[in-house]
Amino acid sequence: MYKHGVYGELMPTTDAVAPQGVSTLPVYFGIAPVHQLTDYSGAVNKPIIIQSDSDAMSKVGYNDTNWTEFDLCEAIYAHFKNGIQPIGPIVLVNVLNPDTMKIPAQTASVALVNGQGYISNDKVILKSVAIAGKALGTDFSASYTTDGAKVLIKDLKGTLVSPVTVTFDKVDPSLVTKTEIIGATDANGVRTGLSVVSLIYQTLNQVPTILDAPNWSHIPDVDAALKSIAQKINGHWYAWVNSNLDATAAGAKTIATAQTWKTANNYTGSGEAPCWPLAKNSARKFHLSTLATVAMQQTDFANDGIPFETPSNKAIDVTGLCLADGSDITFDQVQANDLNSKGIRTATFWGGRWVLWGPHTGAYEYGKDMDARDKFDSSVRMLYYLLNDFQIKNGITVDKPMTRARVETILNNYQEYLDSLIGRGALLYGIIQFTETSNPTSDIVEGDFVFDMATTVAPVGKSLTAKVQYTTKGITTLFGGEQA
Repeated sequence: MYKHGVYGELMPTTDAVAPQGVSTLPVYFGIAPVHQLTDYSGAVNKPIIIQSDSDAMSKVGYNDTNWTEFDLCEAIYAHFKNGIQPIGPIVLVNVLNPDTMKIPAQTASVALVNGQGYISNDKVILKSVAIAGKALGTDFSASYTTDGAKVLIKDLKGTLVSPVTVTFDKVDPSLVTKTEIIGATDANGVRTGLSVVSLIYQTLNQVPTILDAPNWSHIPDVDAALKSIAQKINGHWYAWVNSNLDATAAGAKTIATAQTWKTANNYTGSGEAPCWPLAKNSARKFHLSTLATVAMQQTDFANDGIPFETPSNKAIDVTGLCLADGSDITFDQVQANDLNSKGIRTATFWGGRWVLWGPHTGAYEYGKDMDARDKFDSSVRMLYYLLNDFQIKNGITVDKPMTRARVETILNNYQEYLDSLIGRGALLYGIIQFTETSNPTSDIVEGDFVFDMATTVAPVGKSLTAKVQYTTKGITTLFGGEQA
């Protein structure tokens, strides 16, 4: 069209764009609706990096109405559709395999209006859709609606007679159990479930820093496995675990039972933050571990990727708390603090908004004699960060001649970095040393060198107390005297 002048066109809404340069990398394990894809061969027990909700739809599918069975959709929504700050990327590990977890030979009668109709079923394996005597992609098309709730059938040649009989296989997410989530590495080196975390560094060139299995971590065996794999991933990397306590009738429906259940089931790791109960926004339910992971990534991004600030007291996009069955549960900050005193993270209404509440690790219990480093999540995460960062920065040095000059270079470069962390308030103290005590001749001749670091992470301002005292000194002003 010929144009001469100034014009404007209203374009369709696009995704809320997550910021670039986010270094904190959460990894989620669970079930994604990969059966929505025509080819899901690369989306089963593989680490899939997701940058936006549309990216998720194209790589693992998305269901906006059934998070109970397709639990990874909760993480997609929480990261990329929250009303505070969309944040990513995230890595999803889906364990649902539609090839083996399915109910075959299902039939639906589809009424066509203007050449199109719907299969009202969110478990249709898309590539299995068939119409007798017709070719998928030539005579008709099949695609999921954007909410993932049903399949749209379109007559491409005007040859379908309404109602048309459609056959398909149906995926069965109920076949996924904790065994598939925990996974393993078989004799051929094929990894499934949680063990897929070991593939992230080599396939994505990124270090996983937070692990979360929102719909599964309330199972003690899954939590134990998460904590186990989070330590020295690939023999190197340290990751934090956000977990959930069981908020069902079989677990904990009250604050008191949550506290006892946590200890009895060993949700007491210094590298995890167990959360209870769940939260909601209208009809949507969120595991607090998911919201904690989102808040951690948002907070870290605001601090240039350095995890020295707890996500506690950071806004979360919810309207209240609930149990696993969706029933409301209400308690105030005093009761929330009671949960915190036992090392349980929760949420509370504070400052006119709902916030994550609780800066402690699972190892924390008020009054208990414990290692000072294990009291706060930010302290442990900061130490993990330094361990990971030192390895990343000095990986290229491995197998080079270790001369005195090279030792000094490592010391000077990293001390400069520690000083910069002190300057920005991430650390109160930091020093790196190369000592004869830690490097005996027997180790050096083997090529093993040790650098010792000592740091003080900035403590969390968990409570601020103002003490106000009444005095009679002001009475003198009534008689014209100056106020003392």
